[in-house]
Amino acid sequence: MNLILANSITNYFNQFRWRQIGPHLFDGVLQVILYSVLFWLVNRLAIFLIDRSFDTYMSNRRINQKRAETLHTLIKNTTRYIVVFFYLYTILSVLGFPIGTLIASAGIVTVVVGLGAQGIIRDVIAGFLILMEQQMEVGDNVIINDKVAGRVVGFGLRLTTIKDADGGINYITNSSITVITNQSRNHLRVQIDLPIKTGTATSQVNKVIKQVNERLLPKHPEVVGRVSVQGPIILPATGGLAVSVIMFVKNAEVDNVRTLFTTSYLTALSQAGVELG
Repeated sequence: MNLILANSITNYFNQFRWRQIGPHLFDGVLQVILYSVLFWLVNRLAIFLIDRSFDTYMSNRRINQKRAETLHTLIKNTTRYIVVFFYLYTILSVLGFPIGTLIASAGIVTVVVGLGAQGIIRDVIAGFLILMEQQMEVGDNVIINDKVAGRVVGFGLRLTTIKDADGGINYITNSSITVITNQSRNHLRVQIDLPIKTGTATSQVNKVIKQVNERLLPKHPEVVGRVSVQGPIILPATGGLAVSVIMFVKNAEVDNVRTLFTTSYLTALSQAGVELG
C-alpha cells in the first residue's frame, strides 16, 4: 500500500518539466526578493526624508506640537500607502498576473465604493484643510455653525469631537462645518450689568466698584487690560437702570471671573447700602 502511494507521488512529480520550470521559478523568486529589498529601501528613505524635513521645520518655526504631529503622521501614512501600492503592482506583474484585467474588473467595484465613500472623502478633505489653516485645535473653546458650543476634545480628519457645557459629547463630521467661532485665540469681553434703583447716585456705585476692583484685580491676572465702568444704562430686557462693568478675560477663566466679580460687586453694593434694582 505504501509502495503504491510512493510510486503514485513519484510519477506525479515526474510529469513536471523541472528543467524548464526551475530556472523560471528561480528567476521569479529572485526578482521578488530584489524588488522587496528595493521598495523597503525606498520606504525607509522616504520616511527618513519626511522626519528630517519636519525636524527642520519644527526647529525654525513656532507651531503647535499636536498639529505638527498630526500632519507628520498623515504624510508618513500616505507615503507608506503609495509605496505599498506600487510594490504590490510590481510583484503581481513579476508573477505574471494580468494586471490590466484585474484593474478593469476592479473598476466597477471602485465606482460603487467611490459613490458610497464620497461623504468620507469630503470629510477627510475638510479636516485636512481645517488642520492646515489652523482654524482650531484640541483644547480650544469653539462654536460650530452657531449651534454647538464647547471645548474641542478630539480632532481627526473625518470627525471633530466637541464637549459642551453639560458634559455632552458632540461628534461633528468635518464636511458639515461651515462656521467656526474660535474663542480661544483672543481674550473675551465680559460685561457685568449691576441693576440699580432710579435715583441711586452712580458716584457711590462707581466708588464701590473701584474698591472691589482694587481688592480683586491684583489676585486675578486672568483679567487683562483696564476695567471700564459705564452707566447708568437702560437694560433692554427690563427697561431698568444699571451700571455696566466691562473687562477682558483669558478664555478659560471667563465663567469663573464673571461669577466671582458679579458676586463681589453685589455683596459690596448691598453692604454699602446701595439699593439694587
